[in-house]
Amino acid sequence: MTEKLPKLSDYAEDVQKCMRCGFCRTLCPTFNSISWEAGSPRGRMQLAKAFLDGEVEFTDYIKERIYECALCGYCLWRCPAGVKTIDVIKAARAYMLEHEGTPQNVEALLANLSKEHNLYGLEHGMRSDWLAYPWIGLKDKVDIGKKGAEVLYFVGCICSYSGKKNVTGKATAQILDKVGADWTLLGNDEWCCGDPALLSGDYAHALEAARHNVEKAHELGVKKVVTSCAGCYRMWKQEYPVLLGENLGFEVSHISQYIVEALKNGSLKLARELKAVVTYHDPCELGRLGDVLEEPREILKSIPGVEFREMAKNRYLSKCCGGGGDLKVAYPDLSMEVGLRRLNEARDTGARAIVSCCPACELQLSDVAQKNGVPLQVMNIAEIVARVMAP
Repeated sequence: MTEKLPKLSDYAEDVQKCMRCGFCRTLCPTFNSISWEAGSPRGRMQLAKAFLDGEVEFTDYIKERIYECALCGYCLWRCPAGVKTIDVIKAARAYMLEHEGTPQNVEALLANLSKEHNLYGLEHGMRSDWLAYPWIGLKDKVDIGKKGAEVLYFVGCICSYSGKKNVTGKATAQILDKVGADWTLLGNDEWCCGDPALLSGDYAHALEAARHNVEKAHELGVKKVVTSCAGCYRMWKQEYPVLLGENLGFEVSHISQYIVEALKNGSLKLARELKAVVTYHDPCELGRLGDVLEEPREILKSIPGVEFREMAKNRYLSKCCGGGGDLKVAYPDLSMEVGLRRLNEARDTGARAIVSCCPACELQLSDVAQKNGVPLQVMNIAEIVARVMAP
């Protein structure tokens, strides 16, 4: 096992490669609000370069610019020079965490993760309580910690602790049961996947979470890990092998991928009609960064009665909801402004509901809709599938 925690100096060559072409600014969700060069991806790369060259120090102004980024990956995808923009930002945050401090709200988030292994700072022993809630009713139906199970459903912090998204966990469980999967949960052995910590530059905590969760999965002997959260999926699929320096030894799937596979092999059928006009929001970590783009669309187009309408910016060009990259934690007002632009784009399609595959995106879009009086229902793909699958 080879573990190496990155430093900002590791990306000195990357920031040198920035051609200052400005292609990255077009869809940058926060630059469209900030409008200052230092608030653009190009500007952030120049700030990082100036710091590495000894020309500037990390002042409060620069800290704000570094944290006013949703890490949505548009600049990473768009950059013709291939600058690792996201890695540079995370490494800059790691430096600030070690030397200069971080925004107060981010410090509180990291404290929650350190103490209770979840975003909310709620008691870790409550992680499995959602199974017993009356509207969930899964307490006696799930064999937690079953050794030899084929599939591990990694629930994630939001579906475990947020009352609004427990239903996504229930829907995922119903789908796994319907297809006849031999599956289990880690229960209270599950820790936050480490994504919020990694986005904050707290590599050490992310590594600790990776070690713990992978070890627990290995103890159960599972062959596949399924998530219903985009951030959890990207961590298990992309970041854990890098952090741990090894192949995990099992497959990782998002529930949308699992559903499409089940539809193709016939173990799942979507038979009930759902009269609805819907659009789809690509979570940045699942779509642009995770390359899971077509599966959610295949599912929606397979449901009888659903009229699917695509937003103008979709797939790799999808606009960020503003809830990622710890932006909502550090700068909630800016986050809501970014989210409103995405919600207005969804409303322009004439859809009555916006569907996504990430509980974090869904909470963000629901909050934005409620605050701004936007009459759009926000739904999760697993919840819809559980509603329309054949009895």
